[in-house]
Amino acid sequence: MTTRDTRVRTREVEMESIRDRFGGADLVAGLLGMFTALGVLVFLGSLIMAGNAGLEYQLNQVDLDGNLQEVEVVGAIVGILAVLAAFFVGGWAAGRMARYDGAINGMGTALWFLLVVAVFGALGIWLGQEYNAFAALDLPNWFGQIGADDVTLKAIAGALAGMVAALLGGYMGGMFGERFHQRADAALVEETRHTEATTPTV
Repeated sequence: MTTRDTRVRTREVEMESIRDRFGGADLVAGLLGMFTALGVLVFLGSLIMAGNAGLEYQLNQVDLDGNLQEVEVVGAIVGILAVLAAFFVGGWAAGRMARYDGAINGMGTALWFLLVVAVFGALGIWLGQEYNAFAALDLPNWFGQIGADDVTLKAIAGALAGMVAALLGGYMGGMFGERFHQRADAALVEETRHTEATTPTV
C-alpha cells in the first residue's frame, strides 16, 4: 500500500470514528423534527379544510363531550397519508440536523409525537376532553378514544394505522435526510484523495 493510499484509508477511518462519536439518537433533533412534522400536518389540514373537506386521522374520533363518532373511510385514509407525508418531512429535518443515523432520529420524531399525543390523551381521559389539545384542534387523537365506552376494534385499527404511518414516514424521511451528509463525507474523502494525488512529493 502506497503512502497516498494509506492517507486516504486513514481519512476514511477518521470519518468512521467521527460517526461513532457523534452518531446515535439525538433527542433534540427528534424533538425539533416533531415540531416540523406537526407544522406540516397543520398546514396540510388547513389546505384540505380550505377545500371544504375534513381531515381525519382514524376511523373513529372522540368529540369534546367524550362521545365516539364515526369517520368516513376515505377521510381517514387521506388523514393517514397526510401523517405519512408530514412525518417524512419531519424525519428528513431530524436526519439533516442529527447528521448521522437518520433512520433512528427520523423514527424518534414520531416517537416524540406519540408521547405528546399520549400525554394529552391521558389528560382528556382523566380531566375531560376539553383538556386534550389534540381533540380540540382536530389533530391526531389516537389515545383519546381509549376513554370512550363504545370504542371499537375499527377505531383501534385506525389509530394503529396512523401510528405506523408516522413511524414509517419518519424512518424514510430520516434516511433521506442523512444521505446529504453521506454525500458530503464521501466528497470530503474523494477531495482528499484527489488533492494528495495531484500534490507532488518531495
